[in-house]
Amino acid sequence: MTFILGISGFYHDSAAALIADGDIVAAAQEERFTRIKYDSQLPVNAVEFCLREAGIRPERLDYVAFYDQPLTKFERLIETYVAYAPAGFASFRRAIPVWLKQKLHVRREIRRALRGYSKHVLFIDHHESHASSAFFPSPFDEAATLTLDGVGEWSTTTIGRGQGNKLQLLEQIRFPHSLGLLYSAFTYYCGLTVNSGEYKLMGLAPYGKPIFTDAIYRHLIDVKSDGSYHMDMSYFRYCSGLTMTGPKFEALFGGPPRKPDERITERHMDLAASVQRVTEEVTLRIASHAWERTGRPRNLVLAGGVALNCVANGRLLREGPFERIWIQPAAGDAGGALGAALFTWHHLLDRPRAPRPGDSQKGSQLGPRYEMPDIERVLEAAGARYERFDDEDALLEHAATDIAGGQVVGWFHGRSEFGPRALGCRSILGDPRNPRLQSMLNLKVKFRESFRPFAPSVLREHAHEWFSLQPDEDSPYMLLVAPVLERHRTPLSEEDRQALATDPNLSRRVNVVRSRVPAITHVDYSARIQTVDERHGRFFRLMKRFHERTGCPIFVNTSFNLSWEPIVETPLDAYRTFMQSQMDMLVLENCVLRKADQPLGLTLWATRADETPAATPWADPRTGDPLIVTAGGASNSKTRALYQVDDGILRLFVAEDEEAHDGPDGARGGQQFQEKTLFSEYDDFDTLRSLIEKSRAELFTRLLNEQIPYHARVAEVGCGSGQLTNFLAIAQRTVAGVDSNIDALRVAQRFKIAHQLERAAFAHVNLLQPGLREDFFDFVISLGVLDRTSHPREVFGRIARLVRSDGYFVIGLSKRRSRILQAGRQALARFAGNRRWQGDRRLGGLGDQEQRGQSWVRDRTSHPRESTHTLEQVLRWIEQDGFRFINMIPKPGFGDRLRVGDALFNPQPCRTRAERFLAQTGDWVNEGPEGGHVIVIAQRTDRVE
Repeated sequence: MTFILGISGFYHDSAAALIADGDIVAAAQEERFTRIKYDSQLPVNAVEFCLREAGIRPERLDYVAFYDQPLTKFERLIETYVAYAPAGFASFRRAIPVWLKQKLHVRREIRRALRGYSKHVLFIDHHESHASSAFFPSPFDEAATLTLDGVGEWSTTTIGRGQGNKLQLLEQIRFPHSLGLLYSAFTYYCGLTVNSGEYKLMGLAPYGKPIFTDAIYRHLIDVKSDGSYHMDMSYFRYCSGLTMTGPKFEALFGGPPRKPDERITERHMDLAASVQRVTEEVTLRIASHAWERTGRPRNLVLAGGVALNCVANGRLLREGPFERIWIQPAAGDAGGALGAALFTWHHLLDRPRAPRPGDSQKGSQLGPRYEMPDIERVLEAAGARYERFDDEDALLEHAATDIAGGQVVGWFHGRSEFGPRALGCRSILGDPRNPRLQSMLNLKVKFRESFRPFAPSVLREHAHEWFSLQPDEDSPYMLLVAPVLERHRTPLSEEDRQALATDPNLSRRVNVVRSRVPAITHVDYSARIQTVDERHGRFFRLMKRFHERTGCPIFVNTSFNLSWEPIVETPLDAYRTFMQSQMDMLVLENCVLRKADQPLGLTLWATRADETPAATPWADPRTGDPLIVTAGGASNSKTRALYQVDDGILRLFVAEDEEAHDGPDGARGGQQFQEKTLFSEYDDFDTLRSLIEKSRAELFTRLLNEQIPYHARVAEVGCGSGQLTNFLAIAQRTVAGVDSNIDALRVAQRFKIAHQLERAAFAHVNLLQPGLREDFFDFVISLGVLDRTSHPREVFGRIARLVRSDGYFVIGLSKRRSRILQAGRQALARFAGNRRWQGDRRLGGLGDQEQRGQSWVRDRTSHPRESTHTLEQVLRWIEQDGFRFINMIPKPGFGDRLRVGDALFNPQPCRTRAERFLAQTGDWVNEGPEGGHVIVIAQRTDRVE
């Protein structure tokens, strides 16, 4: 048996695929394992999976095929830099070190990863890999091939012909002229991310009008009758700069690129509609020429990133000259790994090929599967509550009933899908008849833009009854768009027509009911369709059961992930995603979890004044007795003391010792300073997504969210405007946030209410008497509190008492040695009258918000309670208060950085004092805007009185 491993990587969306005598054994993208979206590194984890699935070691491989020719690509880069010099120097300076270190040494990197492998490493042309990935798995013995993407080595578009076991590329369009890069330029200009935001641009297009189409044809791209095209590069900057578009592009379309956080306007919708129209028309012309050039075959196969434009694919099927079309499910760079392996087997080794009636892609279910013992171990370790169904019929009845009842269900079964689409193995499912489902899925499950459409999965035998498809038409990979049939559409009211015509609010347009299945009907009555049949196994049987119960043969089917993450791969990924979203139920093979059944850590509020919740986190700041807190107020059942709740914020601020703490640098003095400064530690956020994106941008915060159990009792002391408290509460975790700055707490509370984060709660406290129960919390987080107190040791001890035995204390502080630079900045700011000093970018404040910026500077230059600390000092406090050292960030080892996947709460060596000194010295040059910051994690062992 001959084993061939295909690899793609180093540029975008790396993957590995393994074939044995031409049969596809396994294929997977690296992002699924590393959890880094579009991970471009050498796919070592995907390779390991493929070898494990085949039961072989690297030395058993016969060939390794790489999907690209690095030397040719490097030649193109150098020629491009020379042609545009000196304009492209910044891009050149950034790219060349990576090429010299790694990308020019792919053979060496592959051999390092495959220890024991010493045979051939083959380099296949990029577009040959794409075309092979589409033709060889297809059901056709003969077909025209069409590949369109950004750029490979030199090619951006190719036409070819596949016959039997041979593939030949006949024509090409070369860089810098690229239909894919034209689309990406508009993606960038509309404020979306290149190489990932193209899906969003396609989803935005139906909301606009293609009024810029003529301008695109007249100025940007000259298209001939045969589909060949030439672009005017004076409008673009992707050859010579770090952006996609240039000043001429901006002048042509009326202004600079949209910033990612700016509102999407009618102009952006029209731009999206225009470039989408052009892309469809150019693709149709190229396909028509390909039909003529290849002898007018019946069949066409497609690959390359542009082949994921399912709207263009739908038009190509309906209006093009081909009878049948087959599109590679992993049409982007990931699919190149499979194409390289198949090209080697069939074309280079001249091995025979026998097309299969459906295809040989096996429903693209080519990734890992997980057995029940592994799943149950994950759930038990997480403390999840679940029910096991060993009878599949009972499981299907249970899931179908809940979906029909309006529940959103995470569905995890069998081998994961290869490619960007969830096809019923790693899916989120819902009832398409629910008119509120699209908005809810976008905003509270996926945390993404409200305008994004959702795709229908439809039983194949019923697809033509609902969509404009032929009775025998097949779309198993969700790569074709077709209209919802007229008879299923809902007449629009006059109010809805007016909203669609004039309302700039995308959310209003999204919520217009357009058909009997509104959750999958886009604004133009289109839908991206997956047809489902027996090859989809249990998913097919679930759909049959739902159809029997409801008469509806359709599911909403979207990928099982949060919008910033890859599709889930493992049971742990699925559980985390389930808990961090508002999904109602999770089906993990035979295990069923309901969100309402999962353990939660705190009862933040009582429902009645006479109720005494056992898990209340609140304490009387004067006595330490548990408080009963309702929307109307808080009471101590022992002393009858009462405290107010104003606008949902519990008011527990008291001065412990008037003489000691009520002076200008005491608790009351600090409170008065903050009220005058009116400073909120973090910006306001418009959406949950914006909060999540900013929080996840900080790796430490991201790891906290991933590793604090969902049932843990969590307190954040010194929560400011609640960024971290609200972020952790999104995951259904209960978090009590307290602070002495009432203005900041109001910002936190407003965000909480606006986004219905019911498991966050805020209290106004004196940090010397934090109003929280002692020996109670599993995790106490306090980042920066010690910097704003003139009694740091006392405050540290008070906060430490909140941690229960074996619980964790996460404390952040400013390092004394690193505040030398900050002291200089403070002096300069005071010299400038405590105003923003533009010469210091670190002390520059918060963007364009002048009042907030002034408050920011004042807070850092004139705060009456400011202290700094040494790491050794805090390590002594930890030991004195009965804690043991667990971890610190920056890490105590010199040059040892925090990385994705690091376990924050696994004990690490504290190292010697000298090693800690060197590590912090090395980190000094990277200090943040407030001076050097260090975070120490400690675990409580025994209370020291």
